[in-house]
Amino acid sequence: MKQAFKKLSPFQVDPDKVWADYGLNESDFAPATDAEKEEMVEIRKSVSYWKDAARRFKKNTVSMVALFVFLVTLLFAFVGPLLIPYDYANQYRNSQKLGPFEYSDQEKLIKSIEGQTDCMFATALQPGSTTALDPGSYYFKYKGTTYCFSFEKKFADSVIILKDGELSTVREVHIQNGEIKRSTPLEYTTEITPGAKELTVVKKVFPHMVGTDSQGRDILARTMYGARVSIIIGIVAALIVLVIGSIYGAISGLCGGAVDFVMMRIVELIYSVPEVLIVLLLQVVLKDPLQVWFNTSKTWFANALSTLGAGIVSIFITFAALYWVGMARIVRGQVLMLKKQEFVTAATALGASNGRIIKRHLLPNCVGQLVITTCLQIPSAIFLESFLSFLGLGVSAPMASLGSLCSDALGTITLFPYRLLFPGTVLTIIVLSLNLVGDGLRDALDPRLKK
Repeated sequence: MKQAFKKLSPFQVDPDKVWADYGLNESDFAPATDAEKEEMVEIRKSVSYWKDAARRFKKNTVSMVALFVFLVTLLFAFVGPLLIPYDYANQYRNSQKLGPFEYSDQEKLIKSIEGQTDCMFATALQPGSTTALDPGSYYFKYKGTTYCFSFEKKFADSVIILKDGELSTVREVHIQNGEIKRSTPLEYTTEITPGAKELTVVKKVFPHMVGTDSQGRDILARTMYGARVSIIIGIVAALIVLVIGSIYGAISGLCGGAVDFVMMRIVELIYSVPEVLIVLLLQVVLKDPLQVWFNTSKTWFANALSTLGAGIVSIFITFAALYWVGMARIVRGQVLMLKKQEFVTAATALGASNGRIIKRHLLPNCVGQLVITTCLQIPSAIFLESFLSFLGLGVSAPMASLGSLCSDALGTITLFPYRLLFPGTVLTIIVLSLNLVGDGLRDALDPRLKK
C-alpha cells in the first residue's frame, strides 16, 4: 500500500507524514468486511401503491385534521339524532322561538319537579297539538314494569309522574295558571289493557341546545338531519358523476378517431351552456312530472324514489345530465396516455375486447385520478344542493337540508341570527374539510410527488 502510494505521488514526500496530515493511517484503506457492507445497505420494506399513498397522506397535517373534522361531522349527522329526544319534523307548540338552552314556561315548571320523580309524562313536552289526554287507557314501561291506567274524562295540561318513594305510585299532576295545584294518585295495573295507547316518559327535560324556530321545531335536530341529507346527496351525486364520466371518457379515449371527435364535441357543447340557468330550468321542469309519476306509478322503483322526494331525485338527474363532463375529460386524458403502453398492446394482441381492456387495464390505472376527482366533486355537489334548497328548488318540506335551513332563517336574521349561523357554520365545515381532504389525496396519490 505504501509502495503504491509512493509510486503514484508526484511529490517526493514521506507517505506516513501525508497520512498523518489528513488523519489517515494504513488501516483506513483496508477492504470493508461483510458486516460493514450490510450496515451501509438501507433496508426498506417494499410497500404497495396504496400503503405508500396512505403514508404520505398521514404526513399531511392539514388534511389529517380536515379528515378528523369530517368524521366528527359524520357522527354529528348520523349518530347525533339518536342522542336527543327531538325529531326534525316534530313541532313543539309550547316551545316556539326559544333561544339556545332556553326553556318555555311550561318546561320550566316541569323541570322544577324532575328531581322529585323517577320518570314522568307531560303533555307540554309532546310534539304536535297534544295539550290534553283524551278519555281512555294508557300505559308506559319503566325498568321492566308496565304501568297501565285509564281516564274517564279529558285532562288538559297534565303531568303523570312515577315516584318510587311512594310505592311506585303513579300520580296525575294538574297544572293551572302555571302552578302545580294538586296531584292525584292513579290506580294502575301491570298488564296492558287492550286498545291502550303507549306514552313516552322522560327522566328530565332535555334542553333545546340551539333553540327552536317559529314553528317550535328543534334547530339542532333539523341541522343534524339537514347535514345528513346534504352529505348523502353529495356522495350519491359524486358517484353518479364517477360512473358516467369514467365510462364516457374511457370509451372516447380508447376508440379515438371520429368517435373521440364526436364525443368530445358533445362534452364541449355541454360546457358551453350556462350551467346555473340549465340547473334551475331542470329543477323547475322535472319537479312536477316526477311528483306525478310518484303518485301514479305502483312500481317498487317509483316507491323507493318517492321517499326521497321529487326535489332530491331532480338533483340527481341534474348531475347525471351536466356534471360528468369534467370527469370524462380527466379520464380521457389518462386513457390517451395509457392505451399506447405495452400492457394494453399485449391485451389487444391476445384478443381482449374493448370493454375488458377498459375494465381490467385502463380504469384501474386511472384510480388515483378517479378518487381525487370524486372526492373533490362531493363538496361541489353539497354546495349545489344547498344552493338549490336555499332557492326552494331542492328538498321538500318537512325534509330539511342545510340550504333550506339557511333559507328559513334568512327572514329572521336580525332577531334570531343563531338560526342562520349554526347551519351555515356546519355547511362551511363540511365543504371546507372535504376540499382539504381532496387536496391531501391529490398530493398523496400523485406519483410525481412521491418521496
